[in-house]
Amino acid sequence: MIYLYLIATVLIFLAAKKLLSPFKTPLANPLLVSILFFIGLFSFTSLNYQDYAIANQAFIWLLEPAVVALAIPLFYQVAQIKAQAFAIIISCGTGVIIAMSSCLSVALLLTDDKTLLLSLLPKSVTSPIAMAIANETGGLASLAAAVVIAVGLLGALGGFSLLKFCKITNPQAQGLAMGCSAHAIGTAKAMEVGSEQGAFSSLALVISGILTAVLAPLFVLLIDIFIPVL
Repeated sequence: MIYLYLIATVLIFLAAKKLLSPFKTPLANPLLVSILFFIGLFSFTSLNYQDYAIANQAFIWLLEPAVVALAIPLFYQVAQIKAQAFAIIISCGTGVIIAMSSCLSVALLLTDDKTLLLSLLPKSVTSPIAMAIANETGGLASLAAAVVIAVGLLGALGGFSLLKFCKITNPQAQGLAMGCSAHAIGTAKAMEVGSEQGAFSSLALVISGILTAVLAPLFVLLIDIFIPVL
């Protein structure tokens, strides 16, 4: 019976996507609406969330091949990517360092819970990578995944509006910004906007994931240094 939850997840998302398609506001996001629906469902009924999590484990398994599939749009932008490889790597590297250091700085002002800090560290990379990093560094994979989804939704809801406000109109720059800050959910939104934005967002997602995995141990050392002081 619990596997009816899996069917319900798919149907709710498809229904939300269909019903919200006429609306052009960023808030009309089917993923956001689906999440809010299930939060309400489990908050106001006696249904067991643990059963829901078990039933939807298949979606967790599908995250990794989904990330690999993002290589497809990259194939069509290979020439432009090669021509700007250095700028792309520098941009993504800067974005990763700013994302991790700003998150850690704000979190250190609010808490000295080391597990929480380690779980927040990989907030700007896609869920499979964030969960793996959290597991390796001593954080909670489930909390890391929840934070990643929240960050991705925020990016998908307001990312392009912010870029427009800042007068950033270059599709490649837009894609890199979305992929670096809002990972897979932002990349899905970028693909809706344009193929070039989607391709560069996919590239930024991959590069940011690799750089975060490499740099995470250094930030863990910083956490080890600051926690005793607090």
